[in-house]
Amino acid sequence: MATTINGIRVCSWTKVLALLWLVQLATGEVSSVCKTMPAFGKEDSEEKCCNIPEMFPNETIHACMGEYDQSSMPQLQKSCKFTTCVLKKHNLIKSDNRLDTEQIKAYIKDKIKASDEWKRLIEKAVLQECLPMVEKDNAVAKQVKSALSDCDAIAGLTMACAAAKLYSNCPTKDWTGSTTCDEWKTFLSKCSTTMEDLNEMYILIESQKME
Repeated sequence: MATTINGIRVCSWTKVLALLWLVQLATGEVSSVCKTMPAFGKEDSEEKCCNIPEMFPNETIHACMGEYDQSSMPQLQKSCKFTTCVLKKHNLIKSDNRLDTEQIKAYIKDKIKASDEWKRLIEKAVLQECLPMVEKDNAVAKQVKSALSDCDAIAGLTMACAAAKLYSNCPTKDWTGSTTCDEWKTFLSKCSTTMEDLNEMYILIESQKME
């Protein structure tokens, strides 16, 4: 799990809480486009592609990492609990562990320091695109819940999906426009519309041990 949240790079989304955790539970047809990840070299690994606003304070990220990063629990469960920890610290999850849509709207409006354009993009990605998609896929939700037992993965899956959406819809003024970045933008845009494609994307990313 990457520890930096200082900016989106070719290989890292942690600033927007994409955990890059391996879902591996989705079933169904995967788009052929999502079976091959864009190439990159060592010289590209630190390249900043999109200047996405900071979603959560450093202290929140580090506090939750401190709770779970060194745990012996499986990585999937560890990442799920990490996500839940971050969201709970900002009161974005209800007592039944469902995302609080009204609190999320208020948080985006009042807490995230960003332009109105970015705030609209964030709200659309989280509440209009990703959360409905994740909640609609009952088969995957049940499999994830079964695998994690005491951790509801809906929030984590939603945040990871939203990270890909924000990256692929980065406004022109915040985008570098490099060849490598453009290839990743296309890849993420095409592979963040179904749970199966998201799953395939995260498997590829994890297999490369990216940070």
